Amino acid sequence: MYLLFGCGDLGFALAKKLKENEIELQIVEEDEDKVRQLDELGFDAFEGDFTDTEIIKQTEVEEAEVILIMASGSQTVERALGAINQLKLDMEIDPIIVARARDSILKSEIENLGADEVVVISDMFAEYVYDKFQQFRERIKEKKLKKLLQNIEGDLAIVLQDNPDPDSITSGLALQDYADSINVRSDLVYSGRIGHQQNRALVNTLEAEMLKAEDIDFDDYEVYALVDVSTHDNCSLPEDIEPTIILDHHSAVSGRIRAEYEDVIEVGATATILANYMRHADLEISESLATALVFAILTDTMNFTRGATHLDFTTLEHLLPKISNELLQTFQSPPLSADTLEVIRKAIRSSKMKGGYLISNVGEVKDRDAIAQAADYLLRREGTLTTLVYGIESDAIYMSGRTKDVRLHIGKLMKEIYDEIGSAGGHPTAGGGRIPLDAFEPSRDNMKALRGAIDRAIGRKFWEAVGALKSER
Repeated sequence: MYLLFGCGDLGFALAKKLKENEIELQIVEEDEDKVRQLDELGFDAFEGDFTDTEIIKQTEVEEAEVILIMASGSQTVERALGAINQLKLDMEIDPIIVARARDSILKSEIENLGADEVVVISDMFAEYVYDKFQQFRERIKEKKLKKLLQNIEGDLAIVLQDNPDPDSITSGLALQDYADSINVRSDLVYSGRIGHQQNRALVNTLEAEMLKAEDIDFDDYEVYALVDVSTHDNCSLPEDIEPTIILDHHSAVSGRIRAEYEDVIEVGATATILANYMRHADLEISESLATALVFAILTDTMNFTRGATHLDFTTLEHLLPKISNELLQTFQSPPLSADTLEVIRKAIRSSKMKGGYLISNVGEVKDRDAIAQAADYLLRREGTLTTLVYGIESDAIYMSGRTKDVRLHIGKLMKEIYDEIGSAGGHPTAGGGRIPLDAFEPSRDNMKALRGAIDRAIGRKFWEAVGALKSER
């Protein structure tokens, strides 16, 4: 149970919250009128001087797990602490003590007197105002976007990052719903592949209509929105067309982000931005979309272990009552195809490890997206810090790297190693790349020789780069 000393404005607000949450509470207050009012409101209130040990003994102090000293005067707080400290010795009790302080200087003094936690009112108010400002910022941004869309007459092209992931797909769908609420017609446009089973599950479950960039004419649209991408580098929007809207959570080189409307902020997922737009616009979010938004946030933040912010947490809290747990489980663990299982089997059999760095050449594959899933799977092997899986599809070698080594930025490392003979890059914990088979021209007709050349150019170079193997140079 809780024991509350002093029931002014702050103490009463706290008492109401505790009562709402059905927490057992006894209040000690010197003011007779306040005690009578508290009794009438259904509180267990005790009249007396809570700086007096004899008075405190008459309360339920022996049962108290937490004592809250909410008196406004610092001297009163200090005397109450002194009385409690004496009773801790006399009665062999050890409650958690939370006390109130006017400022940071008094906070240190009160901590030295034995308070476990000290609440500085000015700091609490500042945090409250800051949180409100953050909400104001989101509301202002949403109003500006709505005004922009209300003034257009043509269609909107929602351009996703190449090879869109769950965050990109879900954020695009959320923007499409948002635009539809303003009677703006839109299309989701992408380039590359929707390969990973998780991405396919999202698209199929949400019945998303997504258009390949090569199948449309960008001139048919009046407005262009980049979602989960902030520059032309990783999307299909032609270089000669400037985006009207940019919504992203990835940082980019200063000056490279140019649009009439920009919302590029440091949050864990673009889905967080879109979920808040819908929230501030009072739009109903369907169960399936809410579930997809939660899945996108969890995926991009790696279950809140990478880049998550306070806004991501509060957004998740807002969305959770709307989701389907069964559908979320489907997104997180979609069925694996026979081809994917075969690639994982080959990845396990051909895996080699040095110093926690595992490489695996899976040879020829039918579906290159299975390579990424094999890299994810092998990272779960005991003692493994980093995985690099590579294999051949058609006329190129595809690579996927994964790491849980906080010292390593796998995307940057892969770019440094393989950009000379192909293309590579990615995030701190996940990277990918492609090397044309033409780079191995002398060995192409001999599969054994080709496999050896690929292992030297990819696997060995990776081990050398991470220091697991001495360079041949």
